[in-house]
Amino acid sequence: MPHPPIVIPDVGRGRVAQCQSTHDACVEFAQRLVAARPERLFLVSPHAPRHGGSFGLWAGRRLRGDLGEFGAPGAAVDLPNDEQTALHVHDACRGLGVRAIPIPSQPLDHGSSVPLWFLTQAGWDGLTCIASLPWESAPETLCTFGDAVAMALSRQQGPSALVASGDMTHRAKPGAPRGYHKRAVDFDNQVTQIVREGRLEEIAEIDRALRELAAEDVADPAMVVAAALGHRPHGNEVLSYEHPFGVGYLVAVFHDGGGGAATGERTKSTAKKARPVREAGGDA
Repeated sequence: MPHPPIVIPDVGRGRVAQCQSTHDACVEFAQRLVAARPERLFLVSPHAPRHGGSFGLWAGRRLRGDLGEFGAPGAAVDLPNDEQTALHVHDACRGLGVRAIPIPSQPLDHGSSVPLWFLTQAGWDGLTCIASLPWESAPETLCTFGDAVAMALSRQQGPSALVASGDMTHRAKPGAPRGYHKRAVDFDNQVTQIVREGRLEEIAEIDRALRELAAEDVADPAMVVAAALGHRPHGNEVLSYEHPFGVGYLVAVFHDGGGGAATGERTKSTAKKARPVREAGGDA
């Protein structure tokens, strides 16, 4: 799920019509997730507090946040923190040689609050765990953290839902937040096609130079979730893609919960060493 505050009506107001496809897809995504009746939700946000080379897991009994800094304090979320899952993730990280630390209780970032707002509007009120990313991580490390998440969730009863929060390029058109680059949308095309075709392991292979040129924040969270799913898609589907304000918004399903438990018994993911892949041309 993307995390642009403008897609929420209390923030975007009249401008929501310009990103209606994204808004409607986020509503559909949230409704489908809640209808699947997961026992818990695990979300990865690129804007949650980062600490050097460590992953972070939100601490405290409640997860609270709002979009007051974007003029909409009423667009708020308040959910129970899944402290048990966080403990299991910490344990799994130690076993796999990955560093993870607690994030002291504080207001949620918008990378968490925006997706969770859609989910709570759809009726989600269950146990929720939020993870942050290190400042710099190789694809192999991100995938190992995804393995730790899968191990932790497999120790819990019932199904779990995973959400990667992230926006695509911030340079899709003139006037974009990070300036315009004619090749920036090539990144969005690659990710969209990879997800559509279910080649989730190839997210880790996208050329790092293209990612930096695109000024994106979606690939790292997506790698974690893809690895937690064992890179095994099911019912993968692109619900929407657009870039009305110069930032790419992709709403997509990696795994719809069918085809067996995505985080049950599985082997450790084997992400390949990152290497460039063929870049797509044109618009998505």
